Amino acid sequence: MSATETTSSSTGNRRINTVLSQHSRSMGQLRRIEIYNDKFVKVADQDLFGRQSYHLNLGMLEPWPVRHRRIAWRWLLGTAYFALATLVFGFYLWQSQTTQTLNHVLPFLITFILLACSCLILFIYYSPNVTEFRSRYGSCPLLRLLHNKPDPESFRHFVAELKTRILAASQAITFDKKEMLAIELKELRRLSDEGIITQDEYRRARQRIMNMHF
Repeated sequence: MSATETTSSSTGNRRINTVLSQHSRSMGQLRRIEIYNDKFVKVADQDLFGRQSYHLNLGMLEPWPVRHRRIAWRWLLGTAYFALATLVFGFYLWQSQTTQTLNHVLPFLITFILLACSCLILFIYYSPNVTEFRSRYGSCPLLRLLHNKPDPESFRHFVAELKTRILAASQAITFDKKEMLAIELKELRRLSDEGIITQDEYRRARQRIMNMHF
């Protein structure tokens, strides 16, 4: 199966329109994004921590994605802290080259080296270059695509089709704004309960929606 495909296959009542498969070796992540029945998307992720999948109605997404690199500041600061500690212990060991000092300091030095490497790996893992589609009113990131994966052309075609289908799904909505706000809030609560979005993301999105005089 190619990375990106257009197909008319059906699974039960689901008719798959387009599929994008992405693989990130550095993150140990496999993901498959399906557009199906013209107005829904299914995201299936598999990484070092297990498998996860969820469905979205394209009508609740903003059609204009945001590209950015998510910086995992906690792990970046951890890397800097343990790297600095490694330098301090290494300098002290170099200045006091005695057997007693070596026996006392070397275990700490090795520990800090391992901790710095671990934080660096986690920083890389949690700081991918992504293209995000966010919810229409709460601006909550719901669909994250690894930018230009598996290749720029396949990625560009998939994003273009996703935008087109989001716009079409939005135009087909017959609810008024108040009803849409209630629907989005309910969906965000579901995604938060399922662990798809964080509690902080849910709270920020909820506050934006409440500020719209909901």
